[in-house]
Amino acid sequence: MTDALPPTVLYHCPCTGAMRHSDASNEPVEKRSKHSADTLQSSLPERPPVDSNSALFPLRVSTLENLYYCDDCSSLRCTRCVVEEPAGYHCPNCLFEVNTTSVRSEKNSCARNCFQCPVCTHVLSVVESSEGERPFSLSCTLCCWNSREIGWEFEKATGISAQIERLRAAEDAPREYSALLDYWRTVQRVSAANTATAGAGSAGAFKQRLAVPNTSVVPEYRTVAGSSDTEQARVAELMVLDNADYVSYASDPRRKEPQRIRLHMKLARRCCSCHHILIKPMPKAQATQFKIQLMAANFLPTITLPSRLSLKYPPQSLEGPFAVGRALPVILRFANPLYTEMKVSVATCSPGDVRVDVTSKQFTLPPYAEVWEYDEDEEDDSSSDSDQRSGIVDRHGNRVAIQLSVTPLVSAPNLVVPLYITCSHIDNIDGEKDRSSSAASKSSGRTVTDSFWIYVMLGVAQ
Repeated sequence: MTDALPPTVLYHCPCTGAMRHSDASNEPVEKRSKHSADTLQSSLPERPPVDSNSALFPLRVSTLENLYYCDDCSSLRCTRCVVEEPAGYHCPNCLFEVNTTSVRSEKNSCARNCFQCPVCTHVLSVVESSEGERPFSLSCTLCCWNSREIGWEFEKATGISAQIERLRAAEDAPREYSALLDYWRTVQRVSAANTATAGAGSAGAFKQRLAVPNTSVVPEYRTVAGSSDTEQARVAELMVLDNADYVSYASDPRRKEPQRIRLHMKLARRCCSCHHILIKPMPKAQATQFKIQLMAANFLPTITLPSRLSLKYPPQSLEGPFAVGRALPVILRFANPLYTEMKVSVATCSPGDVRVDVTSKQFTLPPYAEVWEYDEDEEDDSSSDSDQRSGIVDRHGNRVAIQLSVTPLVSAPNLVVPLYITCSHIDNIDGEKDRSSSAASKSSGRTVTDSFWIYVMLGVAQ
C-alpha cells in the first residue's frame, strides 16, 4: 500500500467505474426501494472495488466531509465526477457583481476603477492633484508609481476604464488617419495607371473603374494601433526574456500600462449522471451561504473510530504493530444525520491478508434530535440487554457502536478493512415534522436505499 493514513474511515466513490457488478447502487431509486436488506446483502460482490495496494487507491477514496450526495441518483459523488458551471461573476476588489452578458463585452475584467500596478501588481487608487486640466490619476500606495508617468490623466474620478479607452483612441487616431491617407493614395495611383492602359471610351476602361485594385501591387491594409507585426515582436521579445523583474519600456511606454483586475466567479456543481444541482452558492459576492448544498455527511451515516466510547470502556489502540493470527477488537461508531430512523446492514469482504468478523451485521440507528446534544452526560441503559444479545457495544442518542474482530493473516504495519454498508430510511418530510404520527407517515413515504463501500484504515501513518 502507498502512503498510509492514520486510523480513519474512508468512503469509496463509484464514479471510477471499478464497481461493475450488478448491485443496487446503480439502479434507479424507485427500483431500489423495493429491495429488502436481505436481497442487498446477498448481492455483495466477491471482492472490494479498489485494491488497497494500488497506486490509485488514494485517488479513489475520500473522507465523508469531502463527498457530495445526489438525492436523485442516491449515490456518492466526488470532486472528479461533478460538472462545474459558473454561478456568478464579481470583482474581487470592489465586490461589484457583473452580469453574464457583460462579461464578454468587458473582457472578463472589472469595468470600474479597479486596476493593478504594472510594477508591483498592487491595487491602484484614484488620487487628485491641483495641477492641470485633468487633476485625477492612478497611484500605487506601495511602490509610489503614478499613471502620469505614461501620460494617463483623467477629468473625473469615476469611469476610469472608459476614459482610458478614449485616451488610447486619441493616441492612435492621428497615426491611423495618416496611414489610411497613404493607403488610399496608393490605391488611387494604381487605379489611374490601370485606367490609362485602356481607351477612354471603351468598355475596358469602364470595367477598370469598377474593378478591385490588384492585390499584388497594393497590399492589404493593416491597422497601426493593432498591428500584428508589432504584437508578434512583443511576444518574441518576452519569450527570450531572462529577467522577468525588469522589462524595458523606454521605446514603448504601453508595456507598463496598468491592467484591469480580472473577475472571479462562483461555481455551481452538478451530478455527472442526471445533472442535478449539488452545490449552488448565493449569487451575491459578499454572501458565503449556499442555496443548495447536498453534502454526503447530511445524508449518509458518519462512521468513525472512537478512541474511547465512555469511562466504562477502555480506550482502543489501533496503531500497530499487529500480531499475526491474533484477533484485534475494533469498535466502529455509526451516527445518523437524518431526522428519520435508519436501518443499517454491514457486510464483510475479507481480503487475503486479513480476516474480518462483525458481531452485529444489522441494526437500527435512531433519528437525530437536537435535544440529545445537551444530554451527553446522561446514560441510557434501557436497551442494554437487547443490545448485548444483538452484538451492539454502545448506544447513545443517534449513535450506535458495533465491534469488529480483525485478525491479520500476514505481518504488516498497516491494515485495511473493506466493508460494504447498506442503509435505508423513509424519505418523508411530513413524517420529520410530525413525529407523533410516524407510523402513518412511513406507509406513505418513499424508501431510499444507499449502498457504498468504506475502508477502515488501521495502523500508523507513514
